Amino acid sequence: MKLGNGWERKLRRGSASLGLCIIVLVAVLLLNVGMTALCTSQFWFIDLTPQSTYTVYYEHSNAQKQSGLYTLMDETKSYLGYIIEEANKDREEPVKVDIIFCAEPDQLTKTDSMRYVYYTALALQKQFPDTITVSWKDVWSNPSSVDMYRSTSYATIYPSNVIVASGTEFRISTVRSFYTYDSESTTDVPVGYNGQKQFVKQILDVTGAEAPICCLTVNHGEPFAEWDLNDRANWPEYGEFMNVIEGAGYEIQFLDLANEEIPENCRLILTFDPQTDFVSSFGNENVTLSETKKLDAFLDKAYSFMVFMDADTPYLPNLEEYLTFWGIEYQRANGQNEADETVKGSYVIKDAAHALDGVGDTFIAQYPVGRGIGAATLSDIIAAGNEPKVIFGNAIPIAYHSTYDRGYVMADAENGTPAYTYAFASRDGWNRMIYDVFRTGTTEAPANYAVMSNGAVLNDENGAPMGGSGVFNVMTISAERRTVGEGMGYTTVNQPSFVCAVGSTEVAKNALLSSTSYGNTDALLSVLRYMGKDVNPVGLSFLALYDMQIADEQYMATDSTTGVTAIAPGIITATVILTVLPAVTMTVAGVVILVKRKTRREAGI
Repeated sequence: MKLGNGWERKLRRGSASLGLCIIVLVAVLLLNVGMTALCTSQFWFIDLTPQSTYTVYYEHSNAQKQSGLYTLMDETKSYLGYIIEEANKDREEPVKVDIIFCAEPDQLTKTDSMRYVYYTALALQKQFPDTITVSWKDVWSNPSSVDMYRSTSYATIYPSNVIVASGTEFRISTVRSFYTYDSESTTDVPVGYNGQKQFVKQILDVTGAEAPICCLTVNHGEPFAEWDLNDRANWPEYGEFMNVIEGAGYEIQFLDLANEEIPENCRLILTFDPQTDFVSSFGNENVTLSETKKLDAFLDKAYSFMVFMDADTPYLPNLEEYLTFWGIEYQRANGQNEADETVKGSYVIKDAAHALDGVGDTFIAQYPVGRGIGAATLSDIIAAGNEPKVIFGNAIPIAYHSTYDRGYVMADAENGTPAYTYAFASRDGWNRMIYDVFRTGTTEAPANYAVMSNGAVLNDENGAPMGGSGVFNVMTISAERRTVGEGMGYTTVNQPSFVCAVGSTEVAKNALLSSTSYGNTDALLSVLRYMGKDVNPVGLSFLALYDMQIADEQYMATDSTTGVTAIAPGIITATVILTVLPAVTMTVAGVVILVKRKTRREAGI
């Protein structure tokens, strides 16, 4: 059939136009996808983030410089180049470093906090293409893809983790470790981005540096004091806990605190179920060697101390009095035993509402609420939205000491953050705060407690069994903000000291740590990593964030003198250019084509 009146010609032209449009659209789509992939792999980006001031540390003075958040500092390039050069010495094959993200790129770039880290890794890959490779694994859809990087076979790797690996060495970080926080603040708001020095430190670790040391005290009757550290497979109870400590990035050493010096590279001292007291000079001038003084000097370096006790741990006045200065009080009470003698007993928790054993001696602990340091220690687990059950048993509750003032943070309905409490104190130039990490019982279903000594319930002065009910802490963490400088080419800035108290030893037993049903391994790994102290390469500091938060407001700059907030000038310029230029170009091209067509029609062409 033939179409008259020029319809055949119009149909041909229309079909050609439609085909051309489809071809153009497909070409634009392919070009967009291709350019996006190419720009990401080759890091073809223009850094339009506001210039942030950072400090460069020298031997005798400091200097101020500026850099965008996505731009590598000159000091980063120089220091990392030196690390790679040193690592390649005496090697037949050049060193390779893999930076592995645990979520797909579109998920990484969706949030500001992870996008900064991801783009920093891409910048490092571009700067050192022969050494550094950036890749990603989707740990939700394919958990086995990162099996080789699990600290233990029972550990979980979350989408917010970042893995830096070289050969058989690897380090796992949380996204939080790439930011600097104000440890005196009750909000979980970063004040700076330290992603560059975090990557440099981890690359230094995996390419040959020694791991930080965790010293286990063995001179107070600790259960593993007589066991062979190199034969942990035959330990009756806590061999798996040693694997967890190593999985957090530590090398383990035993320490007789009274008779040995603390190793220079020690970053954490851990006391597990002590049966005899620490030696203290407090109130006793005749004591020449004080373990509590050595511990205090150690914590003055912005390092950490962790102690595990349970309801059967005897009363240790020196150690427990030392812990009260950090706001930590293992709850005990005076009572009468069968011989009508006054003795010090321990509160023993029975949480029937969350019982695992039907009685309540072994129970499921409750995660912290709010956005304080306690919640920050478990941030990866909480952010995953599927909090595994963490089991405590034979637990002694931990209270905030009475000398600490109570703080209360109101609920934030806009961000969905519930209200929470903490405690704080300032004495002789120090400022410390304490938060709960795990609790038991709720206000609706409180846990019960009895006061016991040597397995027997104690009576009060009237002969009645001692006990009560309430909501109790079974793990707390106390922090003191410190500004620390170290020699030997390293420095740390605004690093807090941590003291973590755990009210159960069963939480670290093999049976719970080697079970896929419970989250004890993940919880202990998270806390140990959070308290970990790494020195940072000299010359690298964090980049200050404009309004102290990672959100869409990252592009907003506030004038410190007027208080007026405005969009950063670089963002305005780029937005205007990218928005207006294509429109103006297309408009001019359209006008030119229309004029030419009109001219040709008038000329009869």
